[in-house]
Amino acid sequence: MEAADILCDSLFRWMKNRKECAEKLLELAQELDSVHQGSNIAQVVGAATSVASISGAVVATFFTGGLAFPLLAAATAGTVAGTVVSVTSPLVEAGVSRSTFKKATELIKEDAKVGTRIQKQLQDLKDRCGGTQLGAHADELECEVTTQLMCALARRNNTLVPLDFLRDFNRATFFRHMTPGGLAPANPSRFIGQALDLVSFTAVITSILMLSAKEMGKNMGQVGIKVAVKAGSRVLGVIGLGICLYDLIDKSAELIKGNRFTEASELLRDSAREILEGQQKLKEQLEAMQKINQKLLTMKNLIKNLRGYSLSLNEDGQKIIDYIMGTCTDNKVVFWLQELAHQIEFVNLLTFVKTILSEEEEDEVFKKKLRHVVFVAHGRIVDQFMPAGVLVPTPNIIDTIIYSPWNCNIDSSAAFGIAQGFIQVTNREFHNRNGVYYEPNPLPNHWNSMRGSLHNIPVILLSPVTPEEKAWTLFLDLCENRGMEIEDRIIIPYFSPKNLVNVFGEIPLFVFIFVTSFILMLSGKTATVHLAACLGRAGSPPMPAEWRRQYAYTNDGTCMTMCMDDRNMNSMLFRALRSLFDRNHD
Repeated sequence: MEAADILCDSLFRWMKNRKECAEKLLELAQELDSVHQGSNIAQVVGAATSVASISGAVVATFFTGGLAFPLLAAATAGTVAGTVVSVTSPLVEAGVSRSTFKKATELIKEDAKVGTRIQKQLQDLKDRCGGTQLGAHADELECEVTTQLMCALARRNNTLVPLDFLRDFNRATFFRHMTPGGLAPANPSRFIGQALDLVSFTAVITSILMLSAKEMGKNMGQVGIKVAVKAGSRVLGVIGLGICLYDLIDKSAELIKGNRFTEASELLRDSAREILEGQQKLKEQLEAMQKINQKLLTMKNLIKNLRGYSLSLNEDGQKIIDYIMGTCTDNKVVFWLQELAHQIEFVNLLTFVKTILSEEEEDEVFKKKLRHVVFVAHGRIVDQFMPAGVLVPTPNIIDTIIYSPWNCNIDSSAAFGIAQGFIQVTNREFHNRNGVYYEPNPLPNHWNSMRGSLHNIPVILLSPVTPEEKAWTLFLDLCENRGMEIEDRIIIPYFSPKNLVNVFGEIPLFVFIFVTSFILMLSGKTATVHLAACLGRAGSPPMPAEWRRQYAYTNDGTCMTMCMDDRNMNSMLFRALRSLFDRNHD
């Protein structure tokens, strides 16, 4: 986002100017120490405190996505007020270098301009991220502002981390309270630290972002308190940067009136030190952000370079599992991954889906306008239920569509229509095992959308096509010849590798969906997922009330088909589907 890039550039310019301001204030303090005759230095102190007033506020505003915006506005206003005061000749006559004061005032004026510019740029970024209303969606806005700034920093350093990947990471770490679920609160940082080789991951997180305005106030309120203590602050102990600094300004005026030059020079020196501390803090926070960006890029490349299948979990596979365990907030996925066998299956499935989507050629599929992903597999439902939303885990999955009613099989015609994308609710038909026409009652006039469902659904288990089945050879040929890509969709048949049949077993559909969303996230793409699989209960207890409440169901042995009209019936894809779904065909 251009607004984030502009703000990021301004912050780096501000840091450079901040250091120069502090150095010049130290020069002024040194020269004041050498002055032995009285002089009115109120103007100098006004300028010095105005520089200090932005020091912490912009950092707080920057790293809270604008939460401290009023503080920044007040600080910037203080700076502008300070810079209109001119350096008078009595001070120069007192022995302070004219060139030193001229350079100091120039730097302070430039600092005021940059501060005002940052304020406007921050507001612009907030507007572009969804508005400035800090109501129920304040955390969402804060998360997006932080994500856009980190992404701008990544671009600045040529660390190309996908925006969706970065956003998902931020939601799972800095803003985890927005999406409860997954591991217990104390565990995610340990897993993420292991995955990204960050031993002190918690410290890095703390360095990057303070999660609440309260914590921000506690930390930023320390700026200026040391000077306020010396000055006998009336608000000692009050947390809040703005209050401490304004109290400091009041005390500065009192020092000038009493001709207490030594204390005035100490004030300049302390202000300069605090400016440098604020500048260093921002520098460290930006460096911590970039460190996270680099680690996420390493994780992305680790997944991108996955090759082959294994019956064990190697070091790279363990890092991937640790990352998923630490960042995933889906309880179903995290619970399923508790077993080592499932972790091995997950990494193999990640390799499988990634390979189908991109093959050997760099992101070839993603160069096209991918909109739909179709999974083809053996399937069945069980008597366990889960929220339908689990099948739409991230914004990268637009929706997941289930076509047949519960406890219903499909034949090759229906599977072909689903795969090609031309099946319609108006041309579906149902027959029982004797071939007699049968229609569920009631039968919805729409497909079963998981995003739109308010009720729980049965857990769907998918099994691979094995080398013993004729469909296996046909699917393998189709995949090797890129025959599974049709316009804006790609078909992913779930089949076992030839020499490692045991690599894949029966895996829940929600794991397939999660893996797909993760790969899409790494590529910055979105897609709708479609399922072409039988959904019979296969021996599990019947649950007709629950099935009907969510969508519809059929009696045992019912099959859904569709009228093919004069469509191509001889394609390799149709032959593969006929071999898989129509058991009476060779």
